[in-house]
Amino acid sequence: MKVLFATQGKYGERIADYIAANRPEGWEILRLPLRRGLPMVIDDPDEVLPAVIPPADLLVSLHESSGAAELIPDIAQRCGAAAVLAAVDDRAACPRGLENQIGKRLGAMGVAFAFARPLCGFDGGPHPLLSAFAERFGRPRMRIDADGDRVGLVTVERDCPCGAGRFVAKVLPGTRLSEAADTGALRHHHHPCMASMEVDPELSDTLMHLSGYIFRAAINAAIRKG
Repeated sequence: MKVLFATQGKYGERIADYIAANRPEGWEILRLPLRRGLPMVIDDPDEVLPAVIPPADLLVSLHESSGAAELIPDIAQRCGAAAVLAAVDDRAACPRGLENQIGKRLGAMGVAFAFARPLCGFDGGPHPLLSAFAERFGRPRMRIDADGDRVGLVTVERDCPCGAGRFVAKVLPGTRLSEAADTGALRHHHHPCMASMEVDPELSDTLMHLSGYIFRAAINAAIRKG
């Protein structure tokens, strides 16, 4: 599977680097760096996109501005992607209205798509390529072996695209089981988490907090499964 990461700065580059270093056999990681300071409305994509974009099966958009998000369908068309995963770690970079517009364009092109809010909450679908990505890098999933009333061995069964799953797993052993979810949710912010601290009006909460809730749920599920 050829995966093209469209990045616009350190946020996306760090995620692409982590996945490239931990990719499964058979994955080819490609990069498309986009310049910062793109206009909010882009009339001619040729003015901001390179003449040649490498062919890819899956496009992962790690945009940091609405201008970069607007380019998603153009990039997908030029690289020939069958599916697109667009990260929504900052609603300001991809407002709901723009998300709907992008989805309509991709749908008209016959390209499957998913908007992950936040990226670490992605659980796969609606296309096999998206599910294949999420099975390796998506919503965190762990196995926790108890050592009495404390956390013993922690195995990361599915990591996040940013590597926060492994980061949290390293700090949990020795923690009291009753405190593990709180500890993990707090420490995941130290990775650092790049989800926005601005309140998402649809959630009445921040995406960073939502990311913390995702980790809390993953740890509690692992403890219950035991």
